[in-house]
Order: sequence, then structure tokens, then C-alpha cells
Amino acid sequence: MARSLALHQITAMEAAPADLVSIASDVGCQQVCIFTHIPISALPDQHIRAAFPVVTRPMGRKMLERLRDRCISVGNIEFFPVTADAPIESYREGLALGSELGAQRAVTHVHDPSDARAVETLGRLADVAAEYGLSLGLEFMGLTPACNSVGRAVWFVTQVARPNLGIGVDALHLVRTGGTPADLAALPAHYFNYAQICDGHGLHLSADYLPEALDRMMPGDGDFPLKAMIEALPQAVALDVEVPSVKLADAGIPAVDRAREAVARARALIDSAIVSR
Repeated sequence: MARSLALHQITAMEAAPADLVSIASDVGCQQVCIFTHIPISALPDQHIRAAFPVVTRPMGRKMLERLRDRCISVGNIEFFPVTADAPIESYREGLALGSELGAQRAVTHVHDPSDARAVETLGRLADVAAEYGLSLGLEFMGLTPACNSVGRAVWFVTQVARPNLGIGVDALHLVRTGGTPADLAALPAHYFNYAQICDGHGLHLSADYLPEALDRMMPGDGDFPLKAMIEALPQAVALDVEVPSVKLADAGIPAVDRAREAVARARALIDSAIVSR
């Protein structure tokens, strides 16, 4: 049986969320990853923020109908960051809407430089997510110094100690923070929440790579250790295809064609991987 795959919204940024569902169905995915909340505090640039399609309450009914019609479910909802003054209660609407759409996981990042405060806030966020039947995935990124490595993510998960909190592993962030598949293989299965597949050029470290994060390479076109990463993860870990490509979009290649290629490349990698746990 083929492993389930989710299509992330930023793979098709120009597509409305309901249209993303149709694209996911057309290219052979079983889930979508969508935005139900965009916080100003963590993404202050209005132009960047406006580029992210967000599912709002008025769109909910149409979105749910499209999901049902296409037999697609929602994997991740984004994003609910931990900041120094994170208004956790204001996240409820996005979490509730995601839950109503059948989402399984919510995504967070730690921006707060105070470890003690971040641990407390992350714990509260995990508890609120649990009220809506959601697990919480913590992504580590070179772009967030407070949690900029797989080791730091493990530390936060250990300190917070909530059963619904785990690590989100993005291939780009893993590489740019100096992480390796061996680091993942060394972790017990319960630490993981989801993983995201994309590719890129070079294995260099960086703390400033937002342009690359929004313009990635198709799986197999770069030199990220994607097959080894997939093999290092427990088979039960949810996989997302997150391959935004400004270059291909500007070249006039339709979102559905870009998504089809990205998913096919990801499938080929998964099929070639050796299942070890």
C-alpha cells in the first residue's frame, strides 16, 4: 500500500485553498496542509503575509465540501508561533476551524529567546491544541534562533513533556541547521510529529535563507540527503510535499503541473527507501 502524502499549500501558493484540495486529488495526494492562521508578530512583512492563502471562517463550508467531494483530509494547519507575547487565546479560532475541517496537526515555531517563558507558552499551546483534538508539531529552523536545531527541538519537547507535542522535520531546515539523517535515526519514534520533503543545492549552514525557503528545488534536483532522511524516520511519520518554486511559477508552469512533478519525485524517493522502523 502506497504511503500517504500531503500537499502543502506553499507548493501552490497561487491556488485558493479549495483549489489546492482539487490539485492534491488530481496529483495523487491524500491530504493537504493549509493555513488557518497567519500571525502578524511572527510574520510582520505585510506583503509576505498577504501571499499566504488562508482558510477563513466564511470559506469553511466550501472547503469542507471540497474535501469531502475529493476524499481529501487535512494533515497540518499553520501556523501558531511561540513568541515573547504569544496571544495563545487568539489562536483558538484558527485551531477550532482546522479541527472542524478534520485537521490532525498544528504547526508551531519558537521565536521567544527566553527558554523558561517559551517552555511555558509551548506547554499552554499544546494543551489548547489538545482541546481541539490536535497534535502539535514543533519545527526547528535556522530562521528562528530560539529553536535552530534538531537538538533544540528535542530539548523543548522533553521540557514541555506533553503527549501531543513532537518535532516537525523539514528537509531544508534540517540541512541548513547542520542536522543529518543520523540525528533523526538516533531519536525514539515518539519524538516525531511530521516531516516535509523538498530539495536544495548545497549542504552549507545558514541562519538567513528565507528566499530559498520560498523557492525550493524539486526532490532529486538538489543534493539534500532525502532518501537517507526518509529511511531515518519511522514509517508512521506523516510526510508532506512542500516545494514552492518561484522560478517555475514565473516561467508559467501551472500549479497543478508543478505539484504533480513534486509529488511524483517524492513518491519515487519513498518507493526507493528501505523501511527500517
